[in-house]
Amino acid sequence: MMNQYNPNFYKNLEDDSAMIQAAVDAARDSGEAVTIPRFNERTGECVWDISRAIELYTGSVIYLDNCYIRQADGAIQNIFRNSNNEKPEGYTREGRQHDITIIGFGNATLDGGNYPGMNEVNYREYGYDNNYVNCMFNFINCERIKIRDINITRQRFWSMVFHYSSHIEISGIHYYAPYHWRNQDGIDLRSGCSNVLIENISGVTGDDIVAMTNLRNIYAERLADCHYDDSIHNVIVRNIHAVTRNSFVRILNHGGRKIYNVLIDGLMFDCESAPRDPRPGQFVEADSYEPLHPEIHKFTQDYGVRIGTCAYNANGPMAKYGDTYNITVRNVTCRGLVGVCLSCTAKDVIVENVRMYGGGITGVYVAQGEMKNLQLRDICCTGNPDPNNDFNDNRCWECELEGNNDKDFAALSSPQRCAVYFKDSNAENVIIRDVHIGDNMTSVIGGYGHVRGAISGVYKDDVTIPTSAAVGDVIVTEK
Repeated sequence: MMNQYNPNFYKNLEDDSAMIQAAVDAARDSGEAVTIPRFNERTGECVWDISRAIELYTGSVIYLDNCYIRQADGAIQNIFRNSNNEKPEGYTREGRQHDITIIGFGNATLDGGNYPGMNEVNYREYGYDNNYVNCMFNFINCERIKIRDINITRQRFWSMVFHYSSHIEISGIHYYAPYHWRNQDGIDLRSGCSNVLIENISGVTGDDIVAMTNLRNIYAERLADCHYDDSIHNVIVRNIHAVTRNSFVRILNHGGRKIYNVLIDGLMFDCESAPRDPRPGQFVEADSYEPLHPEIHKFTQDYGVRIGTCAYNANGPMAKYGDTYNITVRNVTCRGLVGVCLSCTAKDVIVENVRMYGGGITGVYVAQGEMKNLQLRDICCTGNPDPNNDFNDNRCWECELEGNNDKDFAALSSPQRCAVYFKDSNAENVIIRDVHIGDNMTSVIGGYGHVRGAISGVYKDDVTIPTSAAVGDVIVTEK
């Protein structure tokens, strides 16, 4: 029976946002869950248009019951955000909100709708001081957040963003965003996020699937009196089976802000996918799907995991040694140009079981910067079995699209086919072991820089391939 915790109880209100917000407000004191059903009695359709963000309170529980929710045309608004978001109380410890849960059932779907044109470059032209209002989920100064089992399509910017929030659980998210417009990330953790579990992610995103970006942040000054730790730490990301031409996981920090204690485990490039469009029949043909590309099986991605970068100087001083540490990456299977990239700085890093195939080129790529205590093991680069599927056709598409000069990627304009490549790296105590390379690789180790380490357990399909083709001051002793 319908009650006040069902938006249809308020079908006399002016729009869908008002209906849902009224149900959330009614549940605020009772602790009851709000259920958003598939059918909208106000409009007589199976769609809910969000023209104003639904504000969630401490204790809010939202069940998406096989429903379809869309960001309304012409409205630049989140779908869900915490109620203290962008309010004075939201920048205090007393205003920190908690225990917010959003769970989907059936084919619960969130759709970005028609793109309004606002992005991270031009948002001031639209009257905003940031682009986070374009995200579907936007949480600031919160803890104990759970988001599970939702289809997300055509996000306008990042689908989810979190600032200074902790104890976050995200699971069972399926994306369908085959490069509609720029910067369609999946899940983004910003400054001050900790104790996070992200798992069981699938589908396709137009940019990085999971990003941890601890850079200059507009909320740092606003939350200064709270004296929060601004680092990103204690994060687990696991079981991503998806398609992207960027990175499965990206880690990026500058200006003294730290990222540490991160475990990334179980990433696989799902190159056979041509996923169905999850939108209901009145928006697309019921049995239609949008193939990612007629030759999706030939696509490569830039990186499997990308840790650090030398390309964000405009946001302040680059990260320095000790800012990025205790990072573990395991079980990466991809056809990207690089399986795992380390750049700028990294300390106490373990990379193990990286499997490159198809157009995959370099297992681990160590770029410019200061690195120490790298353990690189179980790296398999058997080369490209298809000579007609060359990496150059898909080289750094984001950089070419946006006109960037990506210093990390520069050496790969004419890469060495090797398991581990150093590009002007300053790296100490590098341990490489248990490496398998195919017969069309150029070497096990390549590149140049100041590198000290040891390698053991090398297997080559062609024994004439050199263990090291590195030049300059690269000393990796074979044991």
